[in-house]
Amino acid sequence: MDAFIDESWFSAKGSDDYFLAVVSVMTTDRRKIELAVRRLKRIPKLKTRSELKASISPPKIVSKFLHALAQDPNVTIVATIWRGKKSDVEDNEELYQRLVARCALQTVKRSKRIDLHIDKRYTRQNRQQELEGAIRESIADVSGNIVQVFQEDSQAVEELAAPDFVAWAFTQRYCHANSDFYNIIRAKVKHFDDLNK
Repeated sequence: MDAFIDESWFSAKGSDDYFLAVVSVMTTDRRKIELAVRRLKRIPKLKTRSELKASISPPKIVSKFLHALAQDPNVTIVATIWRGKKSDVEDNEELYQRLVARCALQTVKRSKRIDLHIDKRYTRQNRQQELEGAIRESIADVSGNIVQVFQEDSQAVEELAAPDFVAWAFTQRYCHANSDFYNIIRAKVKHFDDLNK
């Protein structure tokens, strides 16, 4: 099993509101996701060819990719979100690592053997080690599972577009009152942690 993990956040100017979503897209056939990404990247109207990102893609492209994920029988989605105030966040990186660790835990619980592919946020090795340490600590009580953690460049690992698009859909729902994109993949969300409930 492979799981691809990425985040989406929103912080409006002039507002104290802060939102962070971390999403894991699990699959038993990563090749299907890769092919879906490559098909979309061939569409002439896309702004970029190097990397598929929801935030710079036309709504029709976002919808098309989310529908591809929704129709893939191998795909399962796990999500963790945090909603609150910027003034309540003492350390953005600590919050990010906590949500990744929580999402990773719920992902690992769903498969005895899994490779976690995380969109590489950090270039510094000590930060990468901190993140992996947070994940390892979170999953320590899940006995017997074989887990490998990879922090990878999303330009090189095309499947990382999947959690980017899904996390963006969560942001549209919770920060812009637009559930259209989220509703496409809603049935695929098998575990959802809202840490503010």
